Amino acid sequence: MRARYSVVPSVVLAVSLAACTSVAMDRGAVSEVRQITQSDHCGLTGPGVVYVDSADDLEPLLGVAGQNLSVRLIREVDLASEHLVFVTLGQKPTAGYGVALEKARFSGSTLSLDMVTRKPGQGMIVAQVITSPCAVVAVPGVEWQRLEVSGVTSKPLVRDLAR
Repeated sequence: MRARYSVVPSVVLAVSLAACTSVAMDRGAVSEVRQITQSDHCGLTGPGVVYVDSADDLEPLLGVAGQNLSVRLIREVDLASEHLVFVTLGQKPTAGYGVALEKARFSGSTLSLDMVTRKPGQGMIVAQVITSPCAVVAVPGVEWQRLEVSGVTSKPLVRDLAR
């Protein structure tokens, strides 16, 4: 009788783990979305989204004067399997601004990136220097057709991708 009770928790645990695995597989691509780097000064002027799926598209973004990005980490991304999304806040009048990936989700053929922004607190002493914050996110190079980025401007930034 005692052996039967010890088997039941094991079976319940195995079923629970199997259920978690199947959920992770259904939503696995979302876990593949990751922030590569971020910077308080990318040198990109407007708030927006730049989608990069080739080295030819990437190179002009990495050679901006005064840029403070971890270029090595960006170059390590294999663009054959992953693509890059540069999310920019545009020019800001002081230091203390930033943007980062909060979460990602797929819905049909749309990839949504929710970003969180940071700004200097009221009364905070910050350097008086023009900055251009951005985050660089690696996304699966799969067949999704639409990219929506929220949290950067009052309305989501939308890119329809013609592939």
